[in-house]
Parts: sequence; C-alpha cells; structure tokens
Amino acid sequence: MTTRRKSDGAAEARNNRLLGQRLALSRSAKGLTLAELAAVVGGGHQLIQRYESGEMAVPFGRLVQIAQALDTPLKTLIGDGFDADAHEDPESRAVLQIARLAGRLPAPKRAVLVAVARELGRP
Repeated sequence: MTTRRKSDGAAEARNNRLLGQRLALSRSAKGLTLAELAAVVGGGHQLIQRYESGEMAVPFGRLVQIAQALDTPLKTLIGDGFDADAHEDPESRAVLQIARLAGRLPAPKRAVLVAVARELGRP
C-alpha cells in the first residue's frame, strides 16, 4: 500500500514564487511584455502575471510553451532551486529589477549594460 504525503503548502508557494521569478527574469531579459508573451503562449497577460507572481502554479505543458517562446531551456527555468535543501536567493529581487529595467532599454543600451555587467563580474 502506497502512503501519500500531504502537500506542504508553504513549500509549494515558495516553489511557485521561485519559478515565477525565473519566468519574469527570462521574459524581461528578452525585452518582452506580459502581453507579448501571452500572445505567443495564450491565456492573456493577467495569467502570465499570476504565474510570475507565484500566485498560480504553471501547468507543465504551459511551462514548456513559455520556455519555447522565450527561447530558454526548460532546465534554466526550473534549475536546481527545487531541491529539498535549496532556498530562495535573497538577491533575486535585485536581479529581477535589473532585468526588468534592461528589458525596457533599446538594444544598443542593453548591449552596453551587458558589457558593464560582464566587466563587473570579472575577478
């Protein structure tokens, strides 16, 4: 007889938020609005916003569609952040904010920002 474990609501909410942050980061990095992504994958911009906020779980099939629309490997969106001992990165809000700002920049300015970030990341 198989024993089913009750769902840990807090862990599920944390995982939804983490995935949502990664979705928002990837979308912003591509310079897409919520409406533009929704037009590609369907469902409307409010649904995408609910995914990104972690308010709503992303069905796997929709997650695959979003990854394809963002030209991002599914592994990048899922990553290793869902391992049992992984925790949310405290820096993720700042990174997400930077990505959102970068997504709104024209391509030449975005290229400059990437070059600056690369330089800052060097030892």
